[in-house]
Amino acid sequence: MAHRRLRSKSSRLRALDQGRRIGDEVKLSRGTLGMSLERVADRAGVSWSTAARAQAGDPTIALATLCAVTEAVGLDLVLRVYPGRQPSLRDSGQLTLVEHVCEQGRGSWRPSVEVGVGEHGRAIDLVLFGHTEILACEIERVAIDFQAQFRRADMKRRDLAAGHQRPVRLVMVVEDTRRNRAAIQGHADVIRAALPAGPREVLRALRSGRALGRDGLLWVRRRRRQRPAPDASREGRSRAS
Repeated sequence: MAHRRLRSKSSRLRALDQGRRIGDEVKLSRGTLGMSLERVADRAGVSWSTAARAQAGDPTIALATLCAVTEAVGLDLVLRVYPGRQPSLRDSGQLTLVEHVCEQGRGSWRPSVEVGVGEHGRAIDLVLFGHTEILACEIERVAIDFQAQFRRADMKRRDLAAGHQRPVRLVMVVEDTRRNRAAIQGHADVIRAALPAGPREVLRALRSGRALGRDGLLWVRRRRRQRPAPDASREGRSRAS
């Protein structure tokens, strides 16, 4: 039962809410059709108690069973996922890249991490607030489908811009690895058109505090943690022994 303890409170509440919504739809459709719960169970090929649990919104019912019950009352169950809150920057290993960008920032930039935007709990990894514009920085450790990653980041940028009068520029911060370089090289022209400001231009804006003026791409190397220096006194005692 250890896996149950790992589930977050928000995920449990989300499952309960989704289960109730589906159950309400099943109940409404069943009533509209004038079908008894026994008839629904028979058409779905499940027991009466299982059909009753589906109508009550039990989130632990198997997906295949839930599809059978909804189909029995004339509903088509469709599941779809939306970009939501990502793992924290620390959990995803992105924090060191964020720290590097913040270290480059000078002048009027005011940093804020994991800024919530839009619906579904989405957040921008790092936002730099300036006097004349805002930089929405999305951290990408691995360029899997960069065009899709750009579209997702651009959607977040638009949500952020809706609440501000200043222009919001998107800066895609990508970990500088051979794999990522090779992945992006194949789409260089498209990326250059979408993110016209190159790394040098982005760094100049960060270090000077001046407005960037357009979207950009920044390569950042992830720094390795240095091993602590050996304890000299302990080493001395070891040699003496």
